[in-house]
Amino acid sequence: MRSCILLPIEDSVDNGIAFKVFEDVEHYLKRSEWCYYRSNSEILNILSNYKKSLNSVLSDKNVLRVVSEKTKTGSLIKVDIKSHVKGINVKMIVIADNGEDIYFREEANLDNDDYLLISQTIKNWLDIYEKSIPYDGRVIGVLGNQFTIDIGTDSGVFQEMEVFVVRPYRKKKHPLLKEVVDWETIKIGNGKILFSNKNQSQGQITSYATKKRLKVEDWVLFKKKNKENYVEKAKFKEEDGYEFGKIGNISLWFNIGKGSATSNIYNLRKVGGTIFGVDLDGQVWATRNYWAGLKISRRVGTLSKEEGPLVNETNSATISKFEAKVGYKYLPMGFFYGPQVDGYLGYSNFVYSLDKSSGDGFTELGFKGPMLGVKGSMPFKKVYRAFLEFNFVVSPKFTEEDDIYGNAESASNYGILVGGSYSYNPNMTLDLGYGIDSAKAKFLNPSRTIKVKTSTFKLGTTFTF
Repeated sequence: MRSCILLPIEDSVDNGIAFKVFEDVEHYLKRSEWCYYRSNSEILNILSNYKKSLNSVLSDKNVLRVVSEKTKTGSLIKVDIKSHVKGINVKMIVIADNGEDIYFREEANLDNDDYLLISQTIKNWLDIYEKSIPYDGRVIGVLGNQFTIDIGTDSGVFQEMEVFVVRPYRKKKHPLLKEVVDWETIKIGNGKILFSNKNQSQGQITSYATKKRLKVEDWVLFKKKNKENYVEKAKFKEEDGYEFGKIGNISLWFNIGKGSATSNIYNLRKVGGTIFGVDLDGQVWATRNYWAGLKISRRVGTLSKEEGPLVNETNSATISKFEAKVGYKYLPMGFFYGPQVDGYLGYSNFVYSLDKSSGDGFTELGFKGPMLGVKGSMPFKKVYRAFLEFNFVVSPKFTEEDDIYGNAESASNYGILVGGSYSYNPNMTLDLGYGIDSAKAKFLNPSRTIKVKTSTFKLGTTFTF
């Protein structure tokens, strides 16, 4: 209801008044604190082609529903201006996103056709409508007991403000006018604001009133009695002291792809084949930005000859990876539901175990050492998020079970993961990705190399707790 659009206005005097009124009222809405104005020039241009029948077009609920969907608005403001013998008749209706329900309706007869008088009358009605909106903010994201709402300091929201969250489940309409006269709600719980910037705020539920839990599109209402005190506190208190949290997530991935190993201990030999496996990846937040994580991967497969002479035509592979890490989450917009950039460090141990075959130069190989990494993710279309992650081991130590190669002159190990996720519900996402793990060791006197690699498509799910 706080996302609005002003529909094209027509009048009975060749739109001489309507155009000026539209400009003035639209300017007011764009500057207002309560309305997130959603102008769409393409929609307005299409509607302008129906000047001679605009009123009938804008009375079609299907047309209004399309306008709402395209502009992502919940308050469609429709104004009619008609002249008569004694002056001007002005009517304003605020229509819901279904194109049918009416949130607000007013009508007045004015003595003259001064466009400023008409537009000021409409502005006064809009101020009354704003006060009738039954919530202060909407929940636009949920993470455990934490929630993000769509208003911030520009709307008078500050850290430590007390709130309560309700869920609308039925609207009461006038039986004849189809006008919404009341809303029935269920109280979900009490909470407080933890962090706020200009346009959004983050809060946390402190106590639940029922067994129901937070959902996107729940309503947030503020306990106004101490609002003045919060403004003073906000001047010197930017952040709470760090506290240990109870929020985390765990991901389970299923993998299918290709594994390969290349050796030139005698001459070039390469094996490759299909591998299968699972990854278990978990994180816990120590504070709002700092976290610790653990990842365990296990994959198996049979690798067959791809190049060079081999003693064994096939080679069984068991590939495992262990990562322990701590990191810092940077939130450019200050909220979990915006862009995220994670930087982390830790320890990695990558083991690529092949059948012992000194004649082919394959055995159990290991690459371990301190690890650095970065991961970025970006949301789009509310429920989707794309991500890209890269990490590498700093000067990894090369180990082997059989003494085939000796001491490595240099070694490298890196991993890449790219993919996306779909928010199935507030506590669960469905994930899809493509990952590469590659490791290589070089030797001198004589010059030799061993390289192992996996590239897999990954399908998984992440649970938030």
